Amino acid sequence: MTGDPRRREVGGRERSAGENGSGNPESQAQRKRLIDAFTKVAAERGYAQTTVNEVAAAAGVPRSAFYAHFADRRQCLSAAHDAFFDRLLTEAAGAVDIDQAWPLRVRDAIAATLEFVGETASRARFFAVEVLVAGPVIAERHASALNRVVPMLREGRVHCPAAADLPQLTEPMLIGGAAFLIQSSLLAEEGLRVAQLEPELVEVLLTPYVGSAEARRIAG
Repeated sequence: MTGDPRRREVGGRERSAGENGSGNPESQAQRKRLIDAFTKVAAERGYAQTTVNEVAAAAGVPRSAFYAHFADRRQCLSAAHDAFFDRLLTEAAGAVDIDQAWPLRVRDAIAATLEFVGETASRARFFAVEVLVAGPVIAERHASALNRVVPMLREGRVHCPAAADLPQLTEPMLIGGAAFLIQSSLLAEEGLRVAQLEPELVEVLLTPYVGSAEARRIAG
């Protein structure tokens, strides 16, 4: 292949040799440190003001190590975005008791999601902003992350027969609306704390499946 030997074609785009944690454990650990450092620095300074030198210094690695894993800052931003949402979804899944009824699992997943976002507010706010300004690549990854939640919500059609014939766009629209409310809360200067969104989100997301009265009861 011609061009930079550190990069190779994957899924129609170029990536660096270390992307997605390939390589030995030491390389994976170094990549994780760079992602963590990038997220911390960029959350404090903003993406436009974040430099490779600052990220490398914060990660405790030479500048050349950054380019061993990422082609540029935007690729690192993409990896940081994915890592953040992977952690968010892991937290949500870990809070769910699979033996509970489906509506209660949804409630607990929402609570865990809001708790995680509240605990990582500066980083969550950064990604909420960058989705708006970083271009189509990040917007596409953000949409893909939200789509990973669709199956959990769509499971309600199995448990709630009255919901079986809901339009196919119901779940993407509900999840997109919930994400917008969380994003708006993060960006508002004097908005509600993210955790305070829980009752309303639980009610909104469950109503199409269990009805408004039951959804309101579960939301508390």
